[in-house]
Amino acid sequence: MRTIIKALIPGCMGLFLMLWPSPLNAKILNTSGTWKLNVEKSDFGKEPKPQSIMVKVVHKEPAFKYSVTGTNAEGQPINVEFDGAIDGKPYKETGTQGGTTVTYKRTNDSTIEGTATSADGTTTEIFTLTVSKDGKVVTRKGTVKGPQGEYTRLQIYEKQ
Repeated sequence: MRTIIKALIPGCMGLFLMLWPSPLNAKILNTSGTWKLNVEKSDFGKEPKPQSIMVKVVHKEPAFKYSVTGTNAEGQPINVEFDGAIDGKPYKETGTQGGTTVTYKRTNDSTIEGTATSADGTTTEIFTLTVSKDGKVVTRKGTVKGPQGEYTRLQIYEKQ
């Protein structure tokens, strides 16, 4: 009996270590490509829905770069760029609506948590980005706190 247990323990430990989620075993989903906001499936809380948003992403973990173009609810152009990393450090967005400081931190192979603070510091959003298992949908859930009070928003992006 002791021989069987001695043989099983290392085998079980090996299997456990193979299945244990770790940076060495994780397959981080690459989000590079073009993503389109599904305006109808999204909910912007107290904010008016934009007419359209496209996001072009270049992702080489931990490097993370994107450009956002689109049209807001009033028909004005949206242009934002980000060049940073998923490393928990703050980086600034640039562009016509730029100035926001954003921090991204990976929590698992398909989820990133982040914080965004407006340029004037009056509005903060804590959010989660989750990539679907098939890599075709990114869901962005956030809680915004600012002059308009506190509210949640949900954005659904589909890979093009």
